[in-house]
Amino acid sequence: MTGTTVGAYVVDCATAVPPASPWVGKIRQAHRDGTVLLITPTGYAWTAAPGNLRPATDGERAAYDAQARGIQRERDALYRQLRGGARS
Repeated sequence: MTGTTVGAYVVDCATAVPPASPWVGKIRQAHRDGTVLLITPTGYAWTAAPGNLRPATDGERAAYDAQARGIQRERDALYRQLRGGARS
C-alpha cells in the first residue's frame, strides 16, 4: 500500500486471527522506514508494516467511527457523573 496519510483508515491484515477480522486503525504517524503507527477507537496503538496494510472499506470506516462515538458518549457520561453534571 502506498500513500500512508495521517488520519487515513487502514486495515492491518497481519492482525487477522480467524474467525476474528483484522484490526482497523487510523494512521497517527508515518515513519521513514515505511511502518505506520495506528490507533483503534479504544486508544490502543500499534506499529504496522506497510506490506500488511490495505485501505479500509466504507463499512469498516463507518464501524470504526460508530465505535469511537460510542466510547466518547460513555466517557462524557462518566465525566458528568463524576463531576456531578458540571463540565469545566
